[in-house]
Amino acid sequence: MSSRLPLVLALTGLCLEVSMPVARAEELPAWAPDANAARADIPVVYQWSLTRLFPSDAAWAEAAQALPGAIHELDAFRGRLADGPTLLACLDRYVELHSRVNKLTLYANLQVSVGRTDEAAQARNQQALAVLDELQAAAGFIRAEVLGLDDKQMAKAYKKAPTLQEKHGHYLDGLRRRQHTMLSPDAERVLSLAGDNLFAEIDLNEIPAPVEVAFSSLLDDIPWPTIHDGEGKEVQLTLSNYGRYRRDPDRRVRQEAVTAMMGTLRQYQHVLAATLAGQAQFNVFLARSRGYDTAMQAYLDKDDIDPAVYENLVRTVNAHLEPLHRYVTLRKQAMGVDKVHLYDLYVPILGGVEREVPFPQARATVLEALAPLGPDYIAVLDKGLDPTQGWLDLYPSKEKQSGAFSASTWGVEPYVMMNYQDAFDDMSTLAHEYGHAMHSHLSMTRQPYADYRYVPFLAEVASTANESLLADHLLAQATDERERASLLNARLDSIRGTIYRQALFAEFEWKLHSFVEEGTPVTASLLEQTYGDLVRKYYGPDYAMDPNDEMEWAYIPHFYWKYYVFTYATGLSSGIAISQSVRQGPAQRDAYLGMLAAGCTAPPVEILKGAGVDLTTPAPVEAALALFDQTVTELEALLPKLQEAAPTE
Repeated sequence: MSSRLPLVLALTGLCLEVSMPVARAEELPAWAPDANAARADIPVVYQWSLTRLFPSDAAWAEAAQALPGAIHELDAFRGRLADGPTLLACLDRYVELHSRVNKLTLYANLQVSVGRTDEAAQARNQQALAVLDELQAAAGFIRAEVLGLDDKQMAKAYKKAPTLQEKHGHYLDGLRRRQHTMLSPDAERVLSLAGDNLFAEIDLNEIPAPVEVAFSSLLDDIPWPTIHDGEGKEVQLTLSNYGRYRRDPDRRVRQEAVTAMMGTLRQYQHVLAATLAGQAQFNVFLARSRGYDTAMQAYLDKDDIDPAVYENLVRTVNAHLEPLHRYVTLRKQAMGVDKVHLYDLYVPILGGVEREVPFPQARATVLEALAPLGPDYIAVLDKGLDPTQGWLDLYPSKEKQSGAFSASTWGVEPYVMMNYQDAFDDMSTLAHEYGHAMHSHLSMTRQPYADYRYVPFLAEVASTANESLLADHLLAQATDERERASLLNARLDSIRGTIYRQALFAEFEWKLHSFVEEGTPVTASLLEQTYGDLVRKYYGPDYAMDPNDEMEWAYIPHFYWKYYVFTYATGLSSGIAISQSVRQGPAQRDAYLGMLAAGCTAPPVEILKGAGVDLTTPAPVEAALALFDQTVTELEALLPKLQEAAPTE
């Protein structure tokens, strides 16, 4: 699920073509996925190519050393930005510096993501952040001076520099939209030193607060226990392989994995609660410093989104929990258990249908499924899915972080991190992450430099549209009722995990910040009770909580991402609608691709409306949950037939 790389500033420009030899699938070396493998043992072709950013660590170090001096060249523009040509020259230079810092941070982040205990990579990461902080501090006067201009002065600046509006108009207009939140120069300096991220400029993924960094480090340092696999062998539980064992066909294995994970988190409950509370307190501090009533208002206003969109999602999902309760009951009956537990949610309902999907097969299937997006889209996607092209870091290793993400920066084709282990779900994740990658590719090749950035609200639309297209393709290709039932189950699990579960997370995040805003002390007990109550409400009477399950909140990184997690739910709701519309003809397809290419050239809700989806109303969420309801109904009718047809012992 995790597709966010928090430390990277994403800017725009033209993609550079990288000439690399193309190998046919049969020429690629064989590799059996192993989450405990050393990275050095994985064939290099399955690792991304960071030389597209810098040819070596030494070249990175040289670039890092040169940047501080270049950054302080901005001082020459200080006090002169009322003059249009000077403002144009300053912004051109500022954006160019952002581009260089982007490459610096991305390189370091990608190294850390595949080598979490690599101290040299961590040092580069810290150095990159220091350079980023230096740029933000040095450029602070730009925001202050631009916001100090009245409308007449701004119009005069545009008139004196005709290309200023074309090159930087969206950035300037977005900045001036929040003019009322600016403070005095001294106050702005203090907030900058404190790590203010509400005015982090031209960035796709927010700069992490120190608390978020501490949380990540804490998870890395926790000594995770060993468990026993299906053959009874002792294996090391890690954040990377937890999902695999949580969905193991053997109920004993997945119960042991979940019990071990939640029990370990319990041992660190107070420090994890203090860390999460500290993040929420920091978010509220920044919001109130700028005159907002709530952190939600502040972080959504950052991207020009009305909080009513967030509230509409939570309210609409809460009004449609009955289909989820039916799903849990259906799962209970099909699995033959008294109650559904956390360790029962991620295994397919139908035993014996789970199949391995090696990467070459997944690649071919994804390309077929996304054909409705047109030949131009498929040509680029085909290249990006080729391991020899350097976009992809495919297989898990012991030091690699869990999950998957896509990350990009101006002038370089996107990167995709996977932990591919030949599971059916991995194929869906592959389609998901390449939705992100293609969104970035289209945006960076169609928009001017400063307009490449698309906000998190739009970031999950392309990824979930790809997932939905893949699900539709697989259902259309199903050859028998048992296969169809398995695919219906997969669709239900996708909507459950991406709309229902992420809406639950969004409601939890909202409550967390409300506690801080109301002055309620945030303790481990309060977080456990709040999270547990939400789980019980969402999943209904046939779901059972085990003693430590309420600790699940403690390892979810999304809660540190400042009102980001709701975008998964709105994204899939949008993606389902778009996957249906693009098949209607070229006009609908082109409208969607135009949305992906729009960057930040309009408010995000308006950009999405251009693709036919209006999230200011309940309609898209209701339609997605109606699909969930219909799918439950179909599976309810199909499962008894399969049980009757099953051979008796």
